[in-house]
Amino acid sequence: MAAVEPGASAASFAGRFEGAEHVYPLRVYHEDTDAGGIVYYANYLKFAERARTEMMRSAGISHVTLLGEHDAAFVVRRCTVDYRQPARLDDEIEVRTTIGRVAGAHIDAVQRVHRQGALLATVGLKLGCVGRNGRAVRLPGPLRRALSEFVSSDQR
Repeated sequence: MAAVEPGASAASFAGRFEGAEHVYPLRVYHEDTDAGGIVYYANYLKFAERARTEMMRSAGISHVTLLGEHDAAFVVRRCTVDYRQPARLDDEIEVRTTIGRVAGAHIDAVQRVHRQGALLATVGLKLGCVGRNGRAVRLPGPLRRALSEFVSSDQR
């Protein structure tokens, strides 16, 4: 079991929903940065992946259950990243995730990385739903219903 910081609960590590937007806070560690203390560009994708996983978990969707009970998993079909400002060692940042569309076999999402309100990067994603054979499958009904509650028409 991971150690919990004083005053923090295990639930706080999952982030929180603010309306249809999921907010996932994290801190930038040395392992996330280059020699100059700036977050390495590919690590924004890791931050986004963690945030999406916790958003889905908070919405009642476990990746293990999704695969085990529904023979379905997510793959990144398309990803675009717009880097605006660097995050730095020891920064407290947030990944804000919104779902733009839940379709037959895919989900469109936008994830924005912020530091104290300043936009650092925007990650646009199309996530495909696939079976164990790697072929596209329709999103399982429970997953579609859970995610549909968080669809946002506001993709600022």
